Amino acid sequence: MDKMRPLIEGFTHQLRDALKIGQAAKVKPAGKEIRNIVIAGMGGSGIGGTLVASLTQDEIKVPVTISKSYNIPAFVNEHTLFIASSFSGNTEETLEALGQALQAGAQCAVITSGGKIGKLARENELDVINIPGDSDSPRANMGYSVIQLLFMLHYKGLTGSAFVQQTESLIQLLDEEKDQLPERAEKLANGIKGYLPVFYADTRIYPVAVRIQQQINENGKHLCHTNAFPEMNHNELVGWEHPEQVLVDSKVYFLKTTYDHPRVRERYRISREIFSKKAANIHDIEAKGKSLLEQCFYLIHLTDWVSYFLAAANDTDAFEIKAIDHLKSELAKG
Repeated sequence: MDKMRPLIEGFTHQLRDALKIGQAAKVKPAGKEIRNIVIAGMGGSGIGGTLVASLTQDEIKVPVTISKSYNIPAFVNEHTLFIASSFSGNTEETLEALGQALQAGAQCAVITSGGKIGKLARENELDVINIPGDSDSPRANMGYSVIQLLFMLHYKGLTGSAFVQQTESLIQLLDEEKDQLPERAEKLANGIKGYLPVFYADTRIYPVAVRIQQQINENGKHLCHTNAFPEMNHNELVGWEHPEQVLVDSKVYFLKTTYDHPRVRERYRISREIFSKKAANIHDIEAKGKSLLEQCFYLIHLTDWVSYFLAAANDTDAFEIKAIDHLKSELAKG
C-alpha cells in the first residue's frame, strides 16, 4: 500500500485544517516580557521551527534560537518563550529539553499530537496546540507544525496575522497547480536518479534546501547535499575540483525566489560558470507565489513530489524509514 502519495496529495487539505486548528486554539498571552524565543524540535518537527525563524525574521524583534538537541541554551529563563514542537510527543531530545526549560522557569508552550510531551504539558498546565497524529509520518505534517508555530507566536504578541491570508493564497496557488506540480516533479526526479543532487539557496530560504535534503534522504533513500549563498562562496566553492568522479556525478539545482538578495543572484551567475566545468548539469528551480511563505511552501511541495518520484525511480518505498526505526529500537535498549 502506498502511504506517502495521499499525504503529499492532501497537503492543501492539511493547510486548511491547520488554519482551523490554529484559529480555534486557546493560548494565554505572555506572562512576562518575552526577550528571546527558543523553538525545540527534531527532524520533520525541527525543520518547521527553522523555517518559521526565517519567515518571521523581519517581524520578530527578539532573538530566535532553534534547539535540536537534548540540552537548552544557558540564557533560557522566565523571559524566554520556549516552544516544544514534537509530532509524536515522544521525541526524546525534545522531551528532555522541555523538562530543562521548565526547570529554568521559561514560559513553555507545546505543539504536539500527544505522547509524553502532551502529558507533561497537561501536568504543568502549559499552552498546547494539538495537531493530528494519524499519519505516523512527522515529515508529511510540516504544514501543521509551521502554521501552529506561527499561530503560537501571534497569540504571544510577537507577530501579526498576515500569515493567515498568505496561507489561504498558498492553498489557492497549489490547488491551481495540482496537475502540473507532479508532472514537473517526476521529470526532476528522473534526472536525479543515479546522481548526487546539490541544492543551493539564498540564506533567507536555506531552511527550504535543508527540508529538500531531508525529504530526498527519507523518502528517496538517496544522498543529497545543500549549502547557502553567499557563505558557500567563501569556502565550498573552492572544493569544486575534487574528487572529480563525485563532481561528474553531481547535478546542481539553484532554488530561486523573488526574495533572493540581488548580489546572491549575481553570485549564482558567476558560480554557475565554475560548476558547469565539473557537474553533469545545472538547473534553476523558480518559486511561485507572492509572499515569502507562499514561495517557500511552493518549493517544499514541489520537491516533496520530487522525493516521492525519486523513491519510485530507486525502487523503494517512500514511506518506510527502516534505518531510523532500527536506530530507535537500539537506543530503546539502553
